[in-house]
Amino acid sequence: MKRVSLLLASLLTILTLSAQKLKDVVIEGNAPFAKGKEVRLLVFDDLLTYTTQVAAKATINKNGDFKLHYKTYETTLAQLAIMNAKAEFFIEPEKEYHLDIEADEEIFQIVSPEEYGIFLKVTPHQTDTTELNYKINLFSNFFENVTTAFHPYFTYLKNKNKYDTLTSIIKEHFDIQYNPTNFYKSYIYYTFASLEQSMYEKSLEYIYRQYLDNEYILYNNPAYMDFFNTFYDNYLYNSRRISKTILTENINETPNYLNLFNEVGKDPVLQNERIRELVIIKNLGQFHASQDFSKANIIKLLDYIFENTHFPEHKKIIENLKKRLVKFKSGEEIKRVALKEVSGADFKLGKPAKKWTYVQFFNSQCEDCIREMMVLKELQEKFKDSLQIVSVSVDMNFNDFSNFRQSYDNKLFDWQFAHFNDQYEWLDELRLLSLPEYILLSPDGKLYDRYPALPDKGAMMFFKQKFTPAEIEDDPLKREKN
Repeated sequence: MKRVSLLLASLLTILTLSAQKLKDVVIEGNAPFAKGKEVRLLVFDDLLTYTTQVAAKATINKNGDFKLHYKTYETTLAQLAIMNAKAEFFIEPEKEYHLDIEADEEIFQIVSPEEYGIFLKVTPHQTDTTELNYKINLFSNFFENVTTAFHPYFTYLKNKNKYDTLTSIIKEHFDIQYNPTNFYKSYIYYTFASLEQSMYEKSLEYIYRQYLDNEYILYNNPAYMDFFNTFYDNYLYNSRRISKTILTENINETPNYLNLFNEVGKDPVLQNERIRELVIIKNLGQFHASQDFSKANIIKLLDYIFENTHFPEHKKIIENLKKRLVKFKSGEEIKRVALKEVSGADFKLGKPAKKWTYVQFFNSQCEDCIREMMVLKELQEKFKDSLQIVSVSVDMNFNDFSNFRQSYDNKLFDWQFAHFNDQYEWLDELRLLSLPEYILLSPDGKLYDRYPALPDKGAMMFFKQKFTPAEIEDDPLKREKN
């Protein structure tokens, strides 16, 4: 009977999704500090892996104006990105957004990748107190302010009286109720659930019954998914109700999803079959980084779930998860983007070469980057027959890169330099989060190591071992004769 009801529920889900029609969303804005630059709308593919995709893009005109079009059938968390600056907001079907975008122009010109999203401020032309972003921001600011004052009492001291006072204050201002079909009410409800989880972290079954034991998984609501991800973080490995033997037998020895699914379902907080499968997917992704589990078998299990799942939402999550797990694997093709030399000529990274390619990412304001170039110079000179250096500038302004090359000419740093040529999506794909960073390409132009040894921390030894033939010990009998 349970099997029949599961299939029926899955069929209803598929029919519901297919019946939903995509509806237009229009985003108009003004960003006077970024005239001539590209603005991108990024939407989250899923909120378990937090994978984004570019949904729309446009060039900001000479007046600082832009217009983006997107189609969706549900409320979606999105990011507005200009250059490498991002800000999050929610978009709803059939809505028009008129936004002012502000940024500190000085910082904007020299920003490094690790400062994504810090300074891009998005505000509507006119205040609408009924609009979703306004209401969520109002709630979030209040919630953050009031919980900060009480934080030690419920997180560390587990003081019930203080916690009750805190919850009373919140409920005086906001209606905390379960309403899964209302995005805003669900956002409040599951933000509050995260607070309950902090207070009653040892009462797993209580939290599960209160917030998760129902027919809805709110895949597109970040408050729900944040709560879900925290509650089930490495759950299969840490649960006292699930033996390591079960995990080992069904993952490492013979990958058996159905047996794993049935065994972990004996845990009271994994009785909901949709939640159980999602937890298995999430935790398999976490196990992939562990030495305790077979990476190959984890991929096999994910492939099996993808082919056999009754829940369409899980297919996209598995796709994104697998891409993340195998990303930066040695031998992977890298995107051949057109970089730009100081002369304006194109330079393509990733073309097959007769040498290994050690790529440095830097900008002209990064003192550590320039200091490490002195070590790169040593590497270049010592291994010139087998190794080429490429330094890629991520300066927001091409002129800063050009001025840098004039200050440090070819006599000092005599290898290939190129500008990233505003390839912001490429930087995102590389997950470039700090400077300097490095990648190593093999002679065929494919990725050898996304995180190779650093110039001043092992690179010299690595390349010496790579390029220097091993010394062959003389025959001891010959030495005796001599």
